[in-house]
Amino acid sequence: MMPRPMPGSSNRGVGARWALPFWLLPSRAGAGFVAFERRDFSGAIEALAPLEGQNERIGGSRAQHDLIEFTLLKAYINADRLEEARRLLRVRRRGSSGVPVTGLAMMH
Repeated sequence: MMPRPMPGSSNRGVGARWALPFWLLPSRAGAGFVAFERRDFSGAIEALAPLEGQNERIGGSRAQHDLIEFTLLKAYINADRLEEARRLLRVRRRGSSGVPVTGLAMMH
């Protein structure tokens, strides 16, 4: 099941927002981590990008949200989708800086 774009947003490019059923969120995260581990960075992005901005719906700890965010960031870098990585860095919430992500230095 593919997510639907939220009203007033685009399903293409940087900054797309998705409306996912609540029950689908954990399985999307799991699929993203599996894809990342298999070095399928496009698959990881496809699974994890719709979770961006869904922290309240997902629940969990800040560390769990950081895991999703930093995995997505590293997938963008590894897939050579640097503009999307830069956008994600610009919209990161305060307090999540200082965590090492390999390849992050080339983004600045």
